Amino acid sequence: MPPLEYFEEVYAKDLRNQQEQTLDEYLLWVKRYYQGSPLYRRGWLDVTEDLVAQIEDPALAKEVSNKMYAVGRAVAGEWAKKTNTRKIFTHHVAVWGNALVESMNRGEELKLINSVHRDVNQLLADKLSVDAIKADRYYAPDKDDVFSW
Repeated sequence: MPPLEYFEEVYAKDLRNQQEQTLDEYLLWVKRYYQGSPLYRRGWLDVTEDLVAQIEDPALAKEVSNKMYAVGRAVAGEWAKKTNTRKIFTHHVAVWGNALVESMNRGEELKLINSVHRDVNQLLADKLSVDAIKADRYYAPDKDDVFSW
């Protein structure tokens, strides 16, 4: 996990969120993002560990790990805020998680992580609409998947 100071700084910069959420509440959601919760048992640390473990090339594994760290830090810092003050929502995290699974099936992990990182940065900079993050942004729907209608 990134240092606590990083998240304290993110919290301190968002005066609107401070009116809605205490620092302790915010940090609890950061922890849940990384470690999971009763509702979502697998946190970002688990996802990253599983992803890196399946990569045989040590140099690629290290690069993927570093990029997952950067993406996770940016996402957690925003997602942990109160819903009415944030730009990254649970449905975004779900879309990215599903796309990551698909990228693993295709051997395109790094490509997907770079795309997600770009989108996260654009969301945070208000250069991308929150509505733009949909499953088909990353992969075309599977015509045989009854859940992708």
